[in-house]
Amino acid sequence: MRGGKRFLRLALALALLVAVTAPLGGTRAALGAENLLVCKACDKSFYDIAVRVVEEMNLTHSVTVRRSSCLGACSQPPVVEFRGKVYASMTPEKLRSILREAYP
Repeated sequence: MRGGKRFLRLALALALLVAVTAPLGGTRAALGAENLLVCKACDKSFYDIAVRVVEEMNLTHSVTVRRSSCLGACSQPPVVEFRGKVYASMTPEKLRSILREAYP
C-alpha cells in the first residue's frame, strides 16, 4: 500500500504544478515559449485572432499568446508586444510577418 500513497502524492503534486503554471488569460504555455502579449485594455477581439494566427503557423510550441494590461499605444489599437517591442495598429497580416521573421 505504501507505493499507492507515493503515487497519489506524485499525482497530486503534478496536478498542483499544472494548476499553478497554467497561464491566466492566455493559451497554455509551452516550456521555453516566447510571450506574445495582446493589450486587452484597448482591443478585446485581437487576442482570438492572434491565437488563430499562431496556431495556423504551427508555432504553439514557440509562442504563447497572453492578454496583458495596457501596452501604452492606446490611440492605435490593436497593440501587441513581442520580444520587447510594441507594435500598434496590428493586423493578422502584420502579425504573420513578424512571426515569419522571428521563426523563418
